[in-house]
Amino acid sequence: MQVGSFVPEQAGSALYAMAGDDCSLHHDLGSLTPKQQVDHYENQVLTCALQIALTGLGKKVDHVALAEAFQEAPWHAHLRHYSHMFQQMGLESVPASHWQYHPLDGFYESVSQTLPTVELLNLYMWSGSNFPLHQDQSALDMSRNVNSKLHFAQHAPVAGLPVPHTQVYAKSAIAAGEADHFFEANAAGLMMKLLGLAGSRNVFKVSSTAQCLERIEEYDDEVLVLLQRVLDAGNWQEMTVDLTITPERVEISNVRQLLFAGGKWVGNYLSPELAIMDSHREMLYRVGEYARHHGYVSERGVNCGIDYFISGDDIMITEINARWTGGLFPAQYLQRLGVDQPAVAFFDMVDCQDREALEAFQSQHLYAHGAADFSYIPMGFTPFEMEIERFSTLFCVANSGRRFCVIR
Repeated sequence: MQVGSFVPEQAGSALYAMAGDDCSLHHDLGSLTPKQQVDHYENQVLTCALQIALTGLGKKVDHVALAEAFQEAPWHAHLRHYSHMFQQMGLESVPASHWQYHPLDGFYESVSQTLPTVELLNLYMWSGSNFPLHQDQSALDMSRNVNSKLHFAQHAPVAGLPVPHTQVYAKSAIAAGEADHFFEANAAGLMMKLLGLAGSRNVFKVSSTAQCLERIEEYDDEVLVLLQRVLDAGNWQEMTVDLTITPERVEISNVRQLLFAGGKWVGNYLSPELAIMDSHREMLYRVGEYARHHGYVSERGVNCGIDYFISGDDIMITEINARWTGGLFPAQYLQRLGVDQPAVAFFDMVDCQDREALEAFQSQHLYAHGAADFSYIPMGFTPFEMEIERFSTLFCVANSGRRFCVIR
């Protein structure tokens, strides 16, 4: 069995095992700060929605490792509802007999005890928490480097990759005032980035040394902090792409435009009309070659996400993600279903009491090939109630055609 973070387009049989690996890439899960513990758990919860998406993207010969909470009522019935919708849309899908269930705490140790006979074990990325599956220290070291915001900021300029002006400080140096001049030179504020976690949980905009120190109050004095110049949203458009990297080639598999409202991310826009300028494309290929140079490559192909900004002919690379990305899932759904119209992918919150209404909405507007003013492609949900503004809610991942769909 081959183990790695392979691209989805695999002919062989695979076990997909993905359960919120970002934090363990750079941190010992037994030594997290209180905030890191909360952020790590929330990331695990969100990843459960992607586990359901994998049952839709997989093949009949594949297997998917799921959180054991999916076995509980009412989530198991809701899971069956999703599986039925995947089949209605024409996806091959992973059969229920190939679903495994494991506790979130010790997820990969549990998976390692029930490995099916498959050709591939497909991970989100090589990380510390899933070491019981890959048992490859060199792959883990490579993943820590290529996925590190600090490593990229330090090595990208040497590789000729354009990045915003960046400086790295220890917390103690920031407290001593060594970063004051950088804040004074950037009145609009700076992006502050830390190692570990996902979904912007370790990326913040700060306008002063005091704000920066407040964000890292729980950390020890030696933690490294990356401070980066903020690009003006009025002049720069934030984009992201996924690459497929093999020893022979680097290819762009999809491109997405990030959508914001009130300064907050609200979704990804995917469209056949999103074109990439030749000069930008060449630079994105160079980023893929950079990742390959640092060891991120496989004969079967590995997925690599790039976050970048464009302004006319100019391009700035802000982050590299040598792993699967959240945006890869909706892009794959659109590709598998042959969708040739614009779509918006987003996370939303739904009141648990409205689960049946959600199912009725999904069934009514379920995507079918052909012209329609509105259609809906379900991808996943999480089997955990979360108290938000006095309502128990569940996460719902959705993908809509033409219009931005919010299910409340």
